[in-house]
Amino acid sequence: MYVIFTAARSCVFDERSDATMSPEEKQHRRIALETELSFVRSTLEAAPMRLSFEGPLRELNERLAGLNALGEQLARARARGYVWGGDLEGQRGEVQRLAGPALELARGEIHRAANALRARVDSANRSARAISGDVFRNERAIQSLASDVRGLDNAIDAAETKVRESTGLFARAFDAMVGQLKRIHETLDAFEQGSFKLQPEENPLAVIKATWEDSPQGKKEGLLLLTAHRIRFEAIDEVVLERSLIFFASRTEKRRTLLMDAPVGYLSGSDDSERGLIMKDQLLILTFRMATGGFARCTFEVEEVSAKEADSFLEQIRSGDLERQRYRGAMPTLSNVGVPVRWPESCNQCGARLEPPVRGQTYLTCAYCNAKHDVVLGEG
Repeated sequence: MYVIFTAARSCVFDERSDATMSPEEKQHRRIALETELSFVRSTLEAAPMRLSFEGPLRELNERLAGLNALGEQLARARARGYVWGGDLEGQRGEVQRLAGPALELARGEIHRAANALRARVDSANRSARAISGDVFRNERAIQSLASDVRGLDNAIDAAETKVRESTGLFARAFDAMVGQLKRIHETLDAFEQGSFKLQPEENPLAVIKATWEDSPQGKKEGLLLLTAHRIRFEAIDEVVLERSLIFFASRTEKRRTLLMDAPVGYLSGSDDSERGLIMKDQLLILTFRMATGGFARCTFEVEEVSAKEADSFLEQIRSGDLERQRYRGAMPTLSNVGVPVRWPESCNQCGARLEPPVRGQTYLTCAYCNAKHDVVLGEG
């Protein structure tokens, strides 16, 4: 009996002589041997190209070529008013520092692997050229060579992995920064597309895709938009502008509606939890110390981040720890970063003393006569 495992590229043959095998069995055995020989020849044909390690080198060169773009994306984020991630410039410097050693390590690993494996490839090619004629007469030679070539194929795979590992520190640092800058620009884009206008002292911080489960308008899908001063939620609804054949929407538009606009200073706490047994919903619960727009406790199902991550992020905002992550370098002139605020110390109606605004507050209300006073943003 014989079995062919093509996926594993291996064959197990029986030990019976040709004379005791039926014509069908001989045909199957011939096909198996020819398949093995075809695998040997195709693997050896591809070996010289594989020993150039083109794949890992291409990946490394693409990252090296992207170093300038990394700096440009960071500068663009700063120009757009992103004041957080104070260590981003240091991260970019570290990525650049790792680039040179990564290239040298890759070259060294490729040189060692190619030298060690080329002799095995040459030897296998000589053995393959010696096989000619009927496959039955060369059965043992084919099986032996196929076994050697499988070992060679695995050795090249292992060497390729080792080349990639030699550049791993640089690759991980580069990819992490690319991902981080991508998220930053997506955040800035979401704020620019918002239905509200940012105050001059507000700097976009994060955007979290979420569903507000207990909003005054019912369950609403949208975005939580966070700055160091305000928490906003915008519902996103798809509106049908035109229909074809009565039932099918031929033209639609996504519209954003601001449903929550709360100063961070009103947030008294946040909590996270999970709901469900297998596919767990990530729930973020916000509690406000003052009713904001008719709500004091809000439940959001968040996506793309865990509720624990979102809760930790909000706690950093609420406690002020986030300020330690602020970029301390020079910002572009038009970025509206670090703009001071001004407010009256006493009521201009009754003269009573006014409490300073909480973070994000845009007006003060006199506790005695209820007169409203603007908190002027962007002025000293």
